[in-house]
Amino acid sequence: MTTIDDVDLFGEAFGGFRSVGVARRRRPAVLTVLALLAAAGVVGAGFVWARDNARGPVVEHVDARTLLPVLATVQGADDVVDRAEIGSLAVEPASTRFLAETGSGRHFAAISASGDLCVLTVPSGDLATLGCVRSVVGAQLASGDVWLAAEGGPAPAADDGWHEAGPNLWVRG
Repeated sequence: MTTIDDVDLFGEAFGGFRSVGVARRRRPAVLTVLALLAAAGVVGAGFVWARDNARGPVVEHVDARTLLPVLATVQGADDVVDRAEIGSLAVEPASTRFLAETGSGRHFAAISASGDLCVLTVPSGDLATLGCVRSVVGAQLASGDVWLAAEGGPAPAADDGWHEAGPNLWVRG
């Protein structure tokens, strides 16, 4: 008859641990340092790339008078907006040019005090409103029922009810 000592269950179950105490060949510390430096460089380059691409493309600010032909013309009697109608809106009074009249009021192209391209809407018997966009090539601005696009800018979709009311100008309704 066999006993537990004869079977050597411990040796069979845990026999693979015999090489635990044997020292293995270590890689040189220089390779470890180089690998860590390379990894840190890749991570740093990724952060720089993400930061620079998050800003988007740099768009150059241009003179708003170059964006619309109507702004390059001399201000006529129809283009003048009474200072009382403009109120405290930051718009250059000499820059206003009449665009169209719709149910929501008279619409003017204008240049803001900071040089942005604007649409000034003067409703009958109410305060004027001003919508502005940075003066960049291809600028477009929708303000109420008026869409203004710089020369070469996109036109709004006719399916949305827009129709052309003049050069660079569309109205809805």
